[in-house]
Amino acid sequence: MSKIIVGVDGTERSADAVHFATRLARRARADLLLACAYPYDDAAAHMDCERRRMLREEAQATLDAATLLVAHAAPVTTRTIADRSPARALHTLAVHERASLVVIGSSHHGSVGRVFAGTTAERLLHGAPCPVAVVPHGVLPGSLHTIAVGWDGSPESTAAVVGAAAIARRGGGLLRIVRVLDGDTDEGGPAGLLQSLPAGLRLEHVLRHGDPVDALAAVSEDADLLLLGSRGYGPRRAVLLGGVSGRVVRTAACPVIVVPRGIAVPLEDLFGPVRRVRRVMASTADAP
Repeated sequence: MSKIIVGVDGTERSADAVHFATRLARRARADLLLACAYPYDDAAAHMDCERRRMLREEAQATLDAATLLVAHAAPVTTRTIADRSPARALHTLAVHERASLVVIGSSHHGSVGRVFAGTTAERLLHGAPCPVAVVPHGVLPGSLHTIAVGWDGSPESTAAVVGAAAIARRGGGLLRIVRVLDGDTDEGGPAGLLQSLPAGLRLEHVLRHGDPVDALAAVSEDADLLLLGSRGYGPRRAVLLGGVSGRVVRTAACPVIVVPRGIAVPLEDLFGPVRRVRRVMASTADAP
């Protein structure tokens, strides 16, 4: 069974993450693992067992409250972890559990409807063993009708498209492929990408010019979910997603899933493989 890990800390931001992860788990028929790290170092020279016990019980109480948000929507288990770094704890757990996705909420410093990637998010987004979803505070989970994905021709962004297509196909949503160029010349179009997209998928190609952060943030205003590749290297004149994915996460108006470099088939174990079938894509272009 596929597994989605959710970082929980008892704040509203982690409640946002739990709600979003529950919706994905229900669609993917995946298990949920709610994890809470508590600030204790087991490798310390002088261990305070009583303090460790108290911190662990507090973390477990936080997880127990979070499970009430899931109700019976998906199978759920909990895990407390002694680690002063929540990001390290979630990374280690994701590796051990072979997680398909890690979901976290935005920092409390962000305004409602915007993601502000705090320390945990930023650390997870670099070198994560699986895709990471960051959920904006205050964004209520709805139907995933429009799945947007940034594509620049790189392997990383193509992997993000494959993952986005898997999600859109499972729910019958619209897959909106967004390309952002730093000039007027359109090189390396999406024709080859069509070979890897499934038949019957509703597709839309959006071409934007200018700053990639602004363009992708604008796309997130009219999307239910945005996927981005991390550390991509695209064709000449195409704006590279790898350098901007972190900034897009901070300004996005919808949940963002970042696909780390080196993951060839992200989210397919959750939503099923995307078969290689030719498909015609509608195209729309925006003026610079």
